[in-house]
Amino acid sequence: MSNCPVTNPGDAIGSIQKWSTFDVVADSVTLASATIRLIYIERRGDLYRWSPAHRGGSYPLLRVVANFLGVDHFRIYLGFRTLADGTAIVCEDPHEIASPAASFLLESTEGRAATEIRELIQRRLPTANDQNR
Repeated sequence: MSNCPVTNPGDAIGSIQKWSTFDVVADSVTLASATIRLIYIERRGDLYRWSPAHRGGSYPLLRVVANFLGVDHFRIYLGFRTLADGTAIVCEDPHEIASPAASFLLESTEGRAATEIRELIQRRLPTANDQNR
């Protein structure tokens, strides 16, 4: 577990745009999974990022993010990009995309325990350190 657990959406939003430790992203995804049905997670080296995701494009994604943050969707601006399968994810600058080593879409984690979500992320996005254990 992280030393400073993510306990509110404002804390979680930082690890959407910045590569973060596994603990920060796992805590953020656990928090977000209570209200977000589709979550994109990616890894590069030992760092991770996550994003709410929506298969309906940028406007539904905007509404999902606003709901997570507890704000009106007219009050926020949201950069996004579209994955190869058409899924929209949050992206600070779609012209500068840092390619992840691995990524996956996590669906319907509502009701899962934090430890189960952490284990699922580790299984789907193992690092070299995880593979050597």
